[in-house]
Amino acid sequence: MKQPSDLVISLFDDALLRTASLLVPSHHREEWHREWSAELWHVRRSYSGIDDTFSWESQREITAFCLGAFPDALYIRAQPAKGIPAPVHVHGSAAQTLLWLSAALALCFVISRLLPGIEAENEAARYHVKPSALLVSEAAADSTQSSISAALYQDWKATPQRFFKELAFYRISRETADAGPVLLSLNVAHSTKNLFQLLGLPVIYADRFDDADGSLPAVILSHDTWVGSFAGDPRIAGHVLRIGRTKVRIAGVAPAGGWQLPGTPDAWLLESDAQIVSGSASRTKGYLFAQLSPRGLASMSGPGISISARNQDGNEIDLYGASIPAPVEGPWGICEFAIFLALVALPAVISVSLGESHVSSHRPSTKQRLSRILFFTAKLLLIAAIAFSASLDLAYSNTVSYSPLAECVQLLWCFTICLFGFRWAVADQRKRCPVCLRCVSNPATVGLASRTFLGWNGTEMICMGGHALLHVPSLPTSWFSGQRWLYLDSSWDFLFADSCT
Repeated sequence: MKQPSDLVISLFDDALLRTASLLVPSHHREEWHREWSAELWHVRRSYSGIDDTFSWESQREITAFCLGAFPDALYIRAQPAKGIPAPVHVHGSAAQTLLWLSAALALCFVISRLLPGIEAENEAARYHVKPSALLVSEAAADSTQSSISAALYQDWKATPQRFFKELAFYRISRETADAGPVLLSLNVAHSTKNLFQLLGLPVIYADRFDDADGSLPAVILSHDTWVGSFAGDPRIAGHVLRIGRTKVRIAGVAPAGGWQLPGTPDAWLLESDAQIVSGSASRTKGYLFAQLSPRGLASMSGPGISISARNQDGNEIDLYGASIPAPVEGPWGICEFAIFLALVALPAVISVSLGESHVSSHRPSTKQRLSRILFFTAKLLLIAAIAFSASLDLAYSNTVSYSPLAECVQLLWCFTICLFGFRWAVADQRKRCPVCLRCVSNPATVGLASRTFLGWNGTEMICMGGHALLHVPSLPTSWFSGQRWLYLDSSWDFLFADSCT
């Protein structure tokens, strides 16, 4: 017969098992409690002895056994429900890769929106001089040097023209501009009012210029002057400043551009023809622009045209009319060229093959193959977009205006990022399971290097989802030159029972 103390401890042990069973999911609780109760009966039998005497050491061991039910109950509780596979922690998922690339693209794009130089390049590529506009200069003179006098311009304008339907002129002078707290030394172009209309270039912020009485002459700032001296203030139109002894009102800003009219003017002071040729200014040489008539366009066979004309004295002079091209390719054009160069150079830095596969009934389905192609395409597109934004950020990080040098830097960076980015994309794709698009892992060396031509020797990696093995030869041979995928059948499933399919 059991002693009272033995009975109390037995009830306590049973209570421990019952309490631990509450931690077990309800659909496993009864079965779990029966198994532990049966084990407890065997433990008690092993410690009770033949004489059935009470022993504190035996009771401590039995109680310790019952306390072990709590860790077991917690382990059972942590297991997923029946029919739901436990998640397997496999690195390098396709979604994670695309997320990181998208985050890098977003960062580069945000930075590009903050750099004024990038907007200047976009603006330079957006606005082009009219194809019918020519810069007229003496045939023997450099087109970048002023060679036409204001008086000759006025004489030609008053004379009927066969090849030109409109003329514009400006002359450059170095003058001081009083913009309030600072004095600016500017190359001021004293220009006819029709210059920008003839060239087909818009005046930015001109819609905010309001000078109804027309009492003050209008001045148009160059983009570089607007950014450098006026901090790119979009409310600059209408502000008054003094150039030399003349008070003028700012009418707008000229668009940025690599076309850069000759003389590198910082501002264009729009004047009437009478002011252009008044006094000694009539003998000052400047730059003459002409818009070709339909007859002139028909006579022009190249980027320039020879012109025979007469000067004010009636003597015949030889002139040359050169077109004013816009040498600004634009950021998209540069990026497209860089991507083309990177794709051409890619086979020289990496094999573009994505690997062979054994003939098997367990090969990926059409949907899985399509997903693989779309994933690879998405990586290439994201890398190209990152190269576009990042190259602009690097090229214009130290300049606030358009620069031909910045275009060269942009081309170099865009090509470099695309080349090595595409190289990474191909290498990454070659190590991704064609079924689940996760990176294979657990590399293992198989075979002996001394038996390369008698047996397979290389590295074997496995998809932790249980879909395929990747065999990469250490030395390419005629019968095993590239990596191969071996798709696993259902007989391998017991090794990946907890893996996501």
